[in-house]
Amino acid sequence: MFSEETQKLKWIIFIVSAVGGFLAMMDSNTVNVALFEIAQNFNIDINKAQWAVTIYILILSTFLTLFGKLNDLISRKNLYALGYLIFALGAFFNTISFNLISLILARIIQATGASILLSNNYAIISSIFKGNERAKALGFSTALMALAGMSGPIVGGFLMHYVNWRAIFIPSIIIGLVGAYYSKKYIPEIVHRGEFKFDYFGMVYMLISTLSMLLIISKGHSWGWTSHRIIVLTVIFIIFSTIFYFQEKRISYPVVNFELFKSKVFLYGNFALLIAYFALFTNALLFPFYTQEVLKLSPLMTAVLILPFSFMFMLLALLNGKMTKKLHSSILMTTGTILIVLGYILFTTVGDKLTYWNIILAQMLIGAGSGCYQPSVNALIVSVAPMGKMGIASGILAMFRNVGMLLGITISVSIFDYIKNINISKGVDMEHSFIAGYHGAIYWAIFFGIVCSILSYMSHRAYKNEKNA
Repeated sequence: MFSEETQKLKWIIFIVSAVGGFLAMMDSNTVNVALFEIAQNFNIDINKAQWAVTIYILILSTFLTLFGKLNDLISRKNLYALGYLIFALGAFFNTISFNLISLILARIIQATGASILLSNNYAIISSIFKGNERAKALGFSTALMALAGMSGPIVGGFLMHYVNWRAIFIPSIIIGLVGAYYSKKYIPEIVHRGEFKFDYFGMVYMLISTLSMLLIISKGHSWGWTSHRIIVLTVIFIIFSTIFYFQEKRISYPVVNFELFKSKVFLYGNFALLIAYFALFTNALLFPFYTQEVLKLSPLMTAVLILPFSFMFMLLALLNGKMTKKLHSSILMTTGTILIVLGYILFTTVGDKLTYWNIILAQMLIGAGSGCYQPSVNALIVSVAPMGKMGIASGILAMFRNVGMLLGITISVSIFDYIKNINISKGVDMEHSFIAGYHGAIYWAIFFGIVCSILSYMSHRAYKNEKNA
């Protein structure tokens, strides 16, 4: 148990922990708005500049389970402070990068720090708070993540307008250094400490398999799913994933404890989270293209039409803790996915004419569903992990979430392009071909939402069975 002083400071500890996740998420969204200017500055095309974002997600996702594991074994405050420092260092190198290679190397450093922060912020919060207060704290943290998604492009656009693209990294340097100081000052030492044994071979196997999988997901559409590179990467993924699985089952101190997946709540919850992001990132990616390409709206007006989603997401995430006093997290997960599906059904009615209320209501439904769903699934997954395994459970959760993001982007773009090109080949004009592709991707998002609701319901039944066992 933590000391009485720690309990008095738990909301300060929450701020220090939650800001780490906020910072990691904000930076990812901030860089997106700067890609065009980066490409011009380095005299490269946008496809090459995109690696500044892609490499960040790849490295972030790859190391989540490693740092989740370390959080259960070494000083929690030191690790989190180190995450802030590495993140700030990477941000500084971004500001002085002189070509794409130097920028990518700086982004790798920054993503490493972000991985430490994202894989451990939920574990720190969950270890400090209990019961309904834990759900409330996780709801606040998720709301901050949503705020990061909203504020990233705004902050980036403001700094680019008045300075240049390098200035977008300055807030990360300042917040990173301040965060490192307060992490050392306030975050308590880990309770469950043991002998440090680490499966280095397992880590290498996981690194190779994860990187190959994420490259397949992120580059399959542009390289071609039957290209030699994708086929080779698929073979590498299968081989090293198999080796990794049997290595982890054999060793007594695994990087990923597959024993956690014996809990059906943990299993169904993580896969429900993965598939939820399939659905959510369909519209997150394609909606701005629809508003600007078909409806001819400005980027500012597009942002206004996204605000109902962000507002409802933050509102329901903040209320999540209160709702869990009457409804279990698994029930809120199922309710959230139903709202997301209803929102997407409404999106299938949009066309080449602007229909404000259809879009606003659809965004509100999806935002409300996300606000119900995401804090609830985070609380459920972490709650069934033993105290000594919370760090690795948090890391696995974050890994499933990020892989879901990449899958959502890749799958939605592939479906959209496939249907759009079929319509163009039939002589349909570009505008209506675009709408057909957009609707096709939305229908698949509805399918993913239904699958997610089924898995959420299964996790609810599993929770009841495990509780009564």
